[in-house]
Amino acid sequence: MPVTLTRRADPRPAAHGPELLPLDAGEQYRFGFSVEACIGCHSCEVACAEQNGLPPGTVWRRVRELEGGDHPHTRRLQVSMACNHCLEPLCLAGCPTNAYEKLANGVVAHHADDCIGCQYCTWTCPYSVPVFQPDRRIVTKCDMCQPRLAEGLAPACVGACPTHAITIEKVDVAAWRREHAPADAPGLPPAALTLSTTRIEVPDAGWADVQPVDGRAVRRQEPHWPLVWLTLLSQLAVGVSVLGGGTRGRWAAALLALAALAGAVLHLGRPVAAWKAVRNLRRSWLSREVVLLGAYALLAAGTAFVAGLAVPAAVVGCAGVYASARLYLVPGRPAWDTPLTVARFFATTAALGSVVTGRPLLAAGGTLAGVSLTACNWARLAGRPEPAAAASLALEVHGARGWTAARVAGALAGALVALAGGPVVVATALLLGAEAVGRWLFYVCAAPLVPAAEAGA
Repeated sequence: MPVTLTRRADPRPAAHGPELLPLDAGEQYRFGFSVEACIGCHSCEVACAEQNGLPPGTVWRRVRELEGGDHPHTRRLQVSMACNHCLEPLCLAGCPTNAYEKLANGVVAHHADDCIGCQYCTWTCPYSVPVFQPDRRIVTKCDMCQPRLAEGLAPACVGACPTHAITIEKVDVAAWRREHAPADAPGLPPAALTLSTTRIEVPDAGWADVQPVDGRAVRRQEPHWPLVWLTLLSQLAVGVSVLGGGTRGRWAAALLALAALAGAVLHLGRPVAAWKAVRNLRRSWLSREVVLLGAYALLAAGTAFVAGLAVPAAVVGCAGVYASARLYLVPGRPAWDTPLTVARFFATTAALGSVVTGRPLLAAGGTLAGVSLTACNWARLAGRPEPAAAASLALEVHGARGWTAARVAGALAGALVALAGGPVVVATALLLGAEAVGRWLFYVCAAPLVPAAEAGA
Protein backbone atom coordinates (compact mmCIF):
# COMPACT_ATOMS: atom_id res chain seq x y z
CA MET A 1 0.00 0.00 0.00
CA PRO A 2 1.55 3.38 -0.97
CA VAL A 3 2.69 5.56 1.90
CA THR A 4 2.37 9.34 1.93
CA LEU A 5 4.79 11.10 4.26
CA THR A 6 4.16 14.45 5.90
CA ARG A 7 6.44 16.86 7.72
CA ARG A 8 6.76 20.47 8.75
CA ALA A 9 7.50 23.09 6.12
CA ASP A 10 11.04 22.84 4.77
CA PRO A 11 12.78 26.00 3.51
CA ARG A 12 14.98 23.91 1.22
CA PRO A 13 13.91 22.79 -2.26
CA ALA A 14 11.10 20.23 -2.32
CA ALA A 15 13.35 17.82 -4.24
CA HIS A 16 14.93 16.90 -0.90
CA GLY A 17 11.74 15.95 0.89
CA PRO A 18 9.09 13.25 1.00
CA GLU A 19 6.97 15.11 -1.51
CA LEU A 20 8.57 12.69 -3.96
CA LEU A 21 6.85 9.78 -2.24
CA PRO A 22 5.06 7.32 -2.53
CA LEU A 23 7.49 5.00 -4.24
CA ASP A 24 7.43 4.19 -7.92
CA ALA A 25 8.70 0.97 -9.48
CA GLY A 26 12.42 0.41 -8.95
CA GLU A 27 12.67 2.86 -6.05
CA GLN A 28 13.20 2.59 -2.30
CA TYR A 29 13.30 4.87 0.73
CA ARG A 30 16.57 6.29 2.00
CA PHE A 31 17.83 8.93 4.39
CA GLY A 32 19.33 12.19 3.21
CA PHE A 33 21.63 14.26 5.39
CA SER A 34 23.06 17.76 5.06
CA VAL A 35 26.30 18.29 6.94
CA GLU A 36 26.10 22.08 6.84
CA ALA A 37 22.53 22.10 8.13
CA CYS A 38 23.32 19.98 11.20
CA ILE A 39 23.97 22.02 14.36
CA GLY A 40 24.79 19.04 16.58
CA CYS A 41 21.79 19.43 18.90
CA HIS A 42 21.28 15.64 19.15
CA SER A 43 17.49 16.02 18.88
CA CYS A 44 17.49 13.15 16.37
CA GLU A 45 19.12 10.83 18.91
CA VAL A 46 16.58 11.69 21.59
CA ALA A 47 13.63 11.34 19.23
CA CYS A 48 14.88 7.96 18.01
CA ALA A 49 15.35 6.64 21.55
CA GLU A 50 11.90 7.86 22.66
CA GLN A 51 10.10 6.57 19.57
CA ASN A 52 11.62 3.09 19.87
CA GLY A 53 11.69 2.80 23.65
CA LEU A 54 15.44 2.26 23.77
CA PRO A 55 17.03 1.70 27.18
CA PRO A 56 20.08 3.68 28.33
CA GLY A 57 23.18 2.49 26.50
CA THR A 58 21.37 1.43 23.31
CA VAL A 59 21.69 3.92 20.44
CA TRP A 60 20.24 3.54 16.96
CA ARG A 61 21.01 7.05 15.68
CA ARG A 62 23.96 9.14 16.79
CA VAL A 63 25.72 12.36 15.94
CA ARG A 64 29.42 11.97 15.26
CA GLU A 65 31.73 14.95 15.66
CA LEU A 66 34.29 15.73 12.94
CA GLU A 67 37.26 18.07 13.14
CA GLY A 68 39.78 19.31 10.61
CA GLY A 69 42.21 22.04 9.67
CA ASP A 70 45.13 23.58 11.54
CA HIS A 71 45.05 26.30 14.17
CA PRO A 72 43.75 28.93 13.83
CA HIS A 73 41.89 27.75 10.71
CA THR A 74 39.95 24.82 12.14
CA ARG A 75 36.52 23.45 11.41
CA ARG A 76 34.06 21.34 13.38
CA LEU A 77 31.19 19.52 11.73
CA GLN A 78 28.68 16.83 12.64
CA VAL A 79 27.31 13.78 10.86
CA SER A 80 24.10 12.14 12.07
CA MET A 81 24.24 8.38 11.45
CA ALA A 82 21.65 5.60 11.50
CA CYS A 83 21.14 2.49 9.40
CA ASN A 84 21.97 3.19 5.76
CA HIS A 85 19.48 0.56 4.48
CA CYS A 86 22.08 -0.64 2.03
CA LEU A 87 21.36 -2.28 -1.30
CA GLU A 88 23.74 -5.13 -0.39
CA PRO A 89 23.66 -5.24 3.42
CA LEU A 90 26.42 -7.36 4.94
CA CYS A 91 24.41 -7.75 8.14
CA LEU A 92 21.80 -9.65 6.13
CA ALA A 93 24.32 -11.80 4.29
CA GLY A 94 26.22 -12.79 7.42
CA CYS A 95 23.35 -13.41 9.84
CA PRO A 96 23.25 -17.16 10.58
CA THR A 97 19.54 -17.16 11.46
CA ASN A 98 18.20 -15.05 8.56
CA ALA A 99 16.92 -12.51 11.07
CA TYR A 100 17.39 -9.69 8.53
CA GLU A 101 15.14 -8.91 5.58
CA LYS A 102 15.34 -6.33 2.81
CA LEU A 103 11.75 -5.10 2.57
CA ALA A 104 10.05 -4.04 -0.65
CA ASN A 105 10.39 -0.39 0.39
CA GLY A 106 14.16 -0.81 0.80
CA VAL A 107 14.26 -0.85 4.60
CA VAL A 108 16.64 -3.42 6.09
CA ALA A 109 14.43 -4.88 8.80
CA HIS A 110 15.55 -7.00 11.73
CA HIS A 111 13.19 -9.67 13.09
CA ALA A 112 13.70 -9.97 16.83
CA ASP A 113 12.05 -13.39 17.07
CA ASP A 114 14.71 -14.90 14.80
CA CYS A 115 17.70 -13.29 16.55
CA ILE A 116 19.79 -15.43 18.92
CA GLY A 117 22.06 -12.59 20.04
CA CYS A 118 25.25 -13.95 18.44
CA GLN A 119 26.26 -10.35 17.55
CA TYR A 120 27.92 -11.39 14.30
CA CYS A 121 26.11 -8.59 12.45
CA THR A 122 27.82 -6.05 14.71
CA TRP A 123 31.07 -7.21 13.08
CA THR A 124 29.88 -7.61 9.50
CA CYS A 125 28.29 -4.15 9.27
CA PRO A 126 31.16 -1.76 8.46
CA TYR A 127 29.13 1.12 9.93
CA SER A 128 28.63 -0.59 13.34
CA VAL A 129 24.89 0.02 13.04
CA PRO A 130 23.40 -3.08 14.74
CA VAL A 131 23.81 -2.94 18.51
CA PHE A 132 23.40 -5.56 21.22
CA GLN A 133 20.53 -4.59 23.52
CA PRO A 134 21.26 -6.13 26.94
CA ASP A 135 17.73 -6.03 28.33
CA ARG A 136 16.40 -8.07 25.38
CA ARG A 137 19.56 -10.17 24.88
CA ILE A 138 19.39 -9.63 21.12
CA VAL A 139 20.67 -7.23 18.48
CA THR A 140 18.46 -4.29 17.48
CA LYS A 141 18.73 -1.52 14.88
CA CYS A 142 17.00 1.33 13.06
CA ASP A 143 14.06 0.29 10.87
CA MET A 144 13.30 3.80 9.59
CA CYS A 145 10.37 3.91 12.03
CA GLN A 146 8.22 1.40 10.16
CA PRO A 147 5.14 2.02 12.38
CA ARG A 148 5.32 5.74 11.54
CA LEU A 149 5.77 5.04 7.85
CA ALA A 150 2.66 2.86 7.98
CA GLU A 151 0.73 5.86 9.33
CA GLY A 152 2.05 8.21 6.68
CA LEU A 153 4.53 9.90 9.01
CA ALA A 154 8.23 10.54 8.55
CA PRO A 155 10.72 8.79 10.88
CA ALA A 156 11.04 10.36 14.32
CA CYS A 157 14.55 11.66 13.64
CA VAL A 158 13.37 13.47 10.51
CA GLY A 159 10.48 15.13 12.31
CA ALA A 160 12.60 16.15 15.30
CA CYS A 161 15.46 17.81 13.40
CA PRO A 162 14.99 21.59 13.83
CA THR A 163 17.11 22.46 10.80
CA HIS A 164 15.79 19.75 8.46
CA ALA A 165 19.28 18.30 8.18
CA ILE A 166 17.78 14.80 7.99
CA THR A 167 15.30 13.91 5.28
CA ILE A 168 13.64 10.84 3.91
CA GLU A 169 13.44 10.50 0.17
CA LYS A 170 13.24 7.98 -2.60
CA VAL A 171 16.09 6.69 -4.72
CA ASP A 172 16.21 4.98 -8.10
CA VAL A 173 17.91 1.70 -7.16
CA ALA A 174 19.39 0.98 -10.59
CA ALA A 175 20.80 4.50 -10.94
CA TRP A 176 22.23 4.39 -7.39
CA ARG A 177 24.01 1.12 -8.14
CA ARG A 178 25.74 2.84 -11.04
CA GLU A 179 26.65 5.99 -9.11
CA HIS A 180 26.68 5.97 -5.31
CA ALA A 181 29.46 8.47 -4.63
CA PRO A 182 27.08 10.79 -2.71
CA ALA A 183 27.08 8.18 0.09
CA ASP A 184 30.83 8.60 0.64
CA ALA A 185 32.18 10.95 3.28
CA PRO A 186 35.39 11.31 5.29
CA GLY A 187 35.41 9.07 8.31
CA LEU A 188 32.94 6.61 6.80
CA PRO A 189 33.68 3.27 5.12
CA PRO A 190 33.50 3.28 1.31
CA ALA A 191 29.88 3.11 0.22
CA ALA A 192 30.82 0.43 -2.32
CA LEU A 193 31.23 -2.12 0.50
CA THR A 194 27.47 -2.39 0.99
CA LEU A 195 26.04 0.14 -1.47
CA SER A 196 24.90 2.42 1.33
CA THR A 197 21.92 4.51 0.23
CA THR A 198 22.20 7.46 2.63
CA ARG A 199 22.79 10.58 0.53
CA ILE A 200 25.19 12.98 2.26
CA GLU A 201 25.36 16.64 1.23
CA VAL A 202 28.87 17.88 2.00
CA PRO A 203 30.19 21.45 2.20
CA ASP A 204 31.79 22.88 -0.90
CA ALA A 205 35.04 23.61 0.96
CA GLY A 206 36.86 22.77 4.19
CA TRP A 207 35.62 19.20 4.17
CA ALA A 208 38.39 17.07 2.70
CA ASP A 209 40.65 16.93 5.76
CA VAL A 210 38.09 16.44 8.53
CA GLN A 211 38.08 13.21 10.49
CA PRO A 212 35.71 11.85 13.15
CA VAL A 213 36.76 12.60 16.70
CA ASP A 214 35.81 9.11 17.87
CA GLY A 215 38.11 7.65 15.22
CA ARG A 216 41.07 8.68 17.37
CA ALA A 217 39.89 6.61 20.31
CA VAL A 218 41.95 3.52 21.06
CA ARG A 219 39.69 1.33 23.17
CA ARG A 220 39.84 -2.37 23.84
CA GLN A 221 36.97 -4.32 22.35
CA GLU A 222 34.97 -7.09 24.00
CA PRO A 223 37.08 -10.20 24.78
CA HIS A 224 34.30 -12.68 23.86
CA TRP A 225 35.60 -15.37 26.22
CA PRO A 226 33.21 -18.08 24.98
CA LEU A 227 34.66 -17.59 21.49
CA VAL A 228 38.20 -17.78 22.84
CA TRP A 229 37.14 -21.10 24.38
CA LEU A 230 35.46 -22.32 21.19
CA THR A 231 38.25 -21.49 18.78
CA LEU A 232 41.12 -22.74 20.93
CA LEU A 233 39.56 -26.02 22.02
CA SER A 234 38.19 -26.82 18.56
CA GLN A 235 41.57 -26.14 16.96
CA LEU A 236 43.35 -28.25 19.59
CA ALA A 237 40.87 -31.07 18.97
CA VAL A 238 41.25 -30.88 15.18
CA GLY A 239 45.04 -30.85 15.53
CA VAL A 240 44.89 -34.05 17.57
CA SER A 241 42.52 -35.66 15.06
CA VAL A 242 44.74 -34.79 12.10
CA LEU A 243 47.99 -35.92 13.70
CA GLY A 244 46.60 -38.95 15.48
CA GLY A 245 47.19 -40.02 19.01
CA GLY A 246 45.91 -43.53 19.34
CA THR A 247 42.85 -44.37 21.36
CA ARG A 248 43.62 -41.75 23.99
CA GLY A 249 44.02 -39.11 21.31
CA ARG A 250 40.67 -39.97 19.75
CA TRP A 251 38.94 -39.76 23.11
CA ALA A 252 40.68 -36.46 23.88
CA ALA A 253 39.67 -34.97 20.52
CA ALA A 254 36.06 -36.02 21.05
CA LEU A 255 35.84 -34.52 24.53
CA LEU A 256 37.57 -31.30 23.46
CA ALA A 257 35.30 -30.86 20.45
CA LEU A 258 32.16 -31.36 22.52
CA ALA A 259 33.42 -29.04 25.25
CA ALA A 260 34.22 -26.37 22.66
CA LEU A 261 30.67 -26.34 21.32
CA ALA A 262 29.11 -26.45 24.77
CA GLY A 263 31.09 -23.43 25.93
CA ALA A 264 30.39 -21.45 22.76
CA VAL A 265 26.65 -21.43 23.47
CA LEU A 266 27.35 -19.06 26.38
CA HIS A 267 28.20 -16.38 23.86
CA LEU A 268 24.61 -16.22 22.66
CA GLY A 269 22.05 -13.86 24.10
CA ARG A 270 19.43 -16.59 23.61
CA PRO A 271 21.24 -19.93 24.08
CA VAL A 272 18.02 -21.96 23.92
CA ALA A 273 17.56 -20.85 20.31
CA ALA A 274 21.08 -21.86 19.25
CA TRP A 275 19.63 -24.32 16.72
CA LYS A 276 18.55 -21.39 14.55
CA ALA A 277 22.20 -20.68 13.72
CA VAL A 278 22.15 -23.20 10.86
CA ARG A 279 19.50 -21.41 8.79
CA ASN A 280 21.79 -19.44 6.48
CA LEU A 281 24.22 -22.01 5.10
CA ARG A 282 23.95 -20.41 1.66
CA ARG A 283 25.59 -17.14 2.72
CA SER A 284 26.78 -17.11 6.33
CA TRP A 285 30.20 -18.43 7.32
CA LEU A 286 28.95 -18.56 10.89
CA SER A 287 26.22 -21.03 9.90
CA ARG A 288 28.84 -23.09 8.09
CA GLU A 289 31.12 -23.04 11.14
CA VAL A 290 28.32 -24.30 13.36
CA VAL A 291 27.41 -27.13 11.00
CA LEU A 292 30.99 -28.19 10.28
CA LEU A 293 32.23 -28.07 13.87
CA GLY A 294 29.05 -29.80 15.00
CA ALA A 295 29.56 -32.56 12.44
CA TYR A 296 33.22 -32.81 13.45
CA ALA A 297 32.28 -33.21 17.12
CA LEU A 298 29.96 -36.08 16.24
CA LEU A 299 32.55 -37.75 14.02
CA ALA A 300 35.27 -37.25 16.64
CA ALA A 301 33.03 -38.87 19.22
CA GLY A 302 32.43 -41.71 16.79
CA THR A 303 36.17 -42.33 16.38
CA ALA A 304 36.33 -43.32 20.04
CA PHE A 305 34.35 -46.42 19.03
CA VAL A 306 35.03 -46.75 15.29
CA ALA A 307 38.63 -45.99 14.34
CA GLY A 308 37.68 -45.85 10.66
CA LEU A 309 35.97 -42.51 11.21
CA ALA A 310 39.30 -40.85 12.02
CA VAL A 311 40.01 -39.62 8.48
CA PRO A 312 36.51 -38.19 7.85
CA ALA A 313 36.67 -36.51 11.27
CA ALA A 314 40.03 -34.90 10.44
CA VAL A 315 38.81 -33.65 7.05
CA VAL A 316 35.57 -32.20 8.42
CA GLY A 317 37.48 -30.72 11.34
CA CYS A 318 39.87 -28.89 9.03
CA ALA A 319 36.90 -27.57 7.06
CA GLY A 320 35.44 -26.36 10.35
CA VAL A 321 38.65 -24.52 11.27
CA TYR A 322 38.61 -22.86 7.84
CA ALA A 323 34.99 -21.76 8.26
CA SER A 324 35.78 -20.56 11.77
CA ALA A 325 38.59 -18.37 10.45
CA ARG A 326 36.73 -17.30 7.33
CA LEU A 327 33.89 -15.71 9.26
CA TYR A 328 36.32 -13.11 10.62
CA LEU A 329 37.23 -11.83 7.17
CA VAL A 330 34.88 -8.84 7.37
CA PRO A 331 35.75 -5.36 6.05
CA GLY A 332 34.51 -3.72 9.25
CA ARG A 333 37.51 -5.08 11.19
CA PRO A 334 40.79 -4.37 9.35
CA ALA A 335 42.82 -6.41 11.86
CA TRP A 336 40.91 -9.55 10.87
CA ASP A 337 40.17 -8.94 7.21
CA THR A 338 43.14 -10.78 5.74
CA PRO A 339 44.07 -14.34 4.67
CA LEU A 340 46.61 -14.17 7.49
CA THR A 341 43.72 -14.85 9.86
CA VAL A 342 43.08 -18.21 8.20
CA ALA A 343 46.78 -19.05 8.30
CA ARG A 344 47.02 -18.09 11.98
CA PHE A 345 44.12 -20.37 12.92
CA PHE A 346 45.75 -23.31 11.16
CA ALA A 347 49.13 -22.50 12.74
CA THR A 348 47.46 -22.73 16.15
CA THR A 349 45.86 -26.02 15.12
CA ALA A 350 49.25 -27.43 14.13
CA ALA A 351 51.09 -26.13 17.19
CA LEU A 352 48.60 -27.36 19.78
CA GLY A 353 47.86 -30.67 18.09
CA SER A 354 51.56 -31.39 17.66
CA VAL A 355 52.60 -30.75 21.23
CA VAL A 356 49.83 -32.97 22.59
CA THR A 357 50.61 -35.84 20.21
CA GLY A 358 54.37 -35.69 20.84
CA ARG A 359 55.68 -34.03 17.66
CA PRO A 360 58.07 -31.37 18.99
CA LEU A 361 59.47 -30.24 15.63
CA LEU A 362 56.03 -29.63 14.19
CA ALA A 363 54.93 -27.96 17.42
CA ALA A 364 57.88 -25.58 17.24
CA GLY A 365 57.21 -24.91 13.56
CA GLY A 366 53.54 -24.14 14.17
CA THR A 367 54.44 -21.88 17.06
CA LEU A 368 57.01 -19.90 15.08
CA ALA A 369 54.60 -19.68 12.17
CA GLY A 370 51.91 -18.22 14.43
CA VAL A 371 54.27 -15.59 15.86
CA SER A 372 55.55 -14.71 12.38
CA LEU A 373 52.04 -14.38 10.98
CA THR A 374 51.15 -12.01 13.80
CA ALA A 375 54.18 -9.87 12.97
CA CYS A 376 53.18 -9.90 9.30
CA ASN A 377 49.74 -8.64 10.26
CA TRP A 378 51.31 -5.80 12.24
CA ALA A 379 53.28 -4.79 9.16
CA ARG A 380 50.12 -4.95 7.06
CA LEU A 381 48.18 -2.77 9.51
CA ALA A 382 51.01 -0.24 9.61
CA GLY A 383 50.57 0.26 5.88
CA ARG A 384 46.78 0.63 5.95
CA PRO A 385 45.22 4.14 5.81
CA GLU A 386 42.21 3.50 8.05
CA PRO A 387 42.32 4.89 11.61
CA ALA A 388 40.95 1.51 12.74
CA ALA A 389 44.07 -0.21 11.42
CA ALA A 390 46.31 2.17 13.35
CA ALA A 391 44.14 1.73 16.45
CA SER A 392 44.34 -2.07 16.24
CA LEU A 393 48.11 -1.94 15.88
CA ALA A 394 48.45 0.52 18.76
CA LEU A 395 46.29 -1.64 21.00
CA GLU A 396 48.32 -4.79 20.45
CA VAL A 397 51.84 -3.37 20.22
CA HIS A 398 51.58 -0.57 22.78
CA GLY A 399 48.37 -0.71 24.82
CA ALA A 400 48.69 -4.42 25.57
CA ARG A 401 52.44 -4.76 25.08
CA GLY A 402 52.87 -6.65 28.34
CA TRP A 403 50.36 -9.30 27.27
CA THR A 404 51.79 -9.37 23.77
CA ALA A 405 55.28 -9.97 25.15
CA ALA A 406 53.96 -12.66 27.48
CA ARG A 407 52.23 -14.37 24.58
CA VAL A 408 55.44 -14.47 22.51
CA ALA A 409 57.60 -15.53 25.47
CA GLY A 410 55.19 -18.30 26.46
CA ALA A 411 54.97 -19.61 22.92
CA LEU A 412 58.73 -19.72 22.49
CA ALA A 413 59.23 -21.29 25.92
CA GLY A 414 56.67 -23.99 25.13
CA ALA A 415 58.36 -24.74 21.82
CA LEU A 416 61.77 -24.99 23.53
CA VAL A 417 60.43 -27.35 26.21
CA ALA A 418 58.94 -29.55 23.50
CA LEU A 419 62.14 -29.57 21.47
CA ALA A 420 64.22 -30.37 24.57
CA GLY A 421 62.06 -33.38 25.30
CA GLY A 422 60.61 -31.86 28.45
CA PRO A 423 57.33 -32.89 30.07
CA VAL A 424 54.45 -32.83 27.60
CA VAL A 425 52.19 -31.33 30.25
CA VAL A 426 54.52 -28.35 30.72
CA ALA A 427 54.97 -27.75 27.01
CA THR A 428 51.23 -28.02 26.42
CA ALA A 429 50.43 -25.66 29.29
CA LEU A 430 52.88 -23.06 28.00
CA LEU A 431 51.68 -23.24 24.40
CA LEU A 432 47.99 -23.34 25.31
CA GLY A 433 48.43 -20.40 27.68
CA ALA A 434 50.27 -18.43 25.03
CA GLU A 435 47.62 -19.19 22.43
CA ALA A 436 44.87 -18.21 24.88
CA VAL A 437 46.51 -14.82 25.41
CA GLY A 438 46.97 -14.47 21.65
CA ARG A 439 43.32 -15.25 21.00
CA TRP A 440 42.24 -12.76 23.67
CA LEU A 441 44.37 -10.14 21.93
CA PHE A 442 42.77 -11.17 18.63
CA TYR A 443 39.39 -10.02 19.93
CA VAL A 444 40.20 -7.05 22.15
CA CYS A 445 42.56 -5.40 19.65
CA ALA A 446 40.28 -5.57 16.59
CA ALA A 447 39.14 -1.96 16.29
CA PRO A 448 36.08 -1.40 14.01
CA LEU A 449 36.06 1.00 11.05
CA VAL A 450 33.33 2.96 12.83
CA PRO A 451 33.42 2.82 16.65
CA ALA A 452 30.26 1.38 18.15
CA ALA A 453 27.70 3.90 19.34
CA GLU A 454 27.56 4.75 23.00
CA ALA A 455 24.71 6.55 24.68
CA GLY A 456 25.62 10.12 25.48
CA ALA A 457 28.78 9.95 23.37
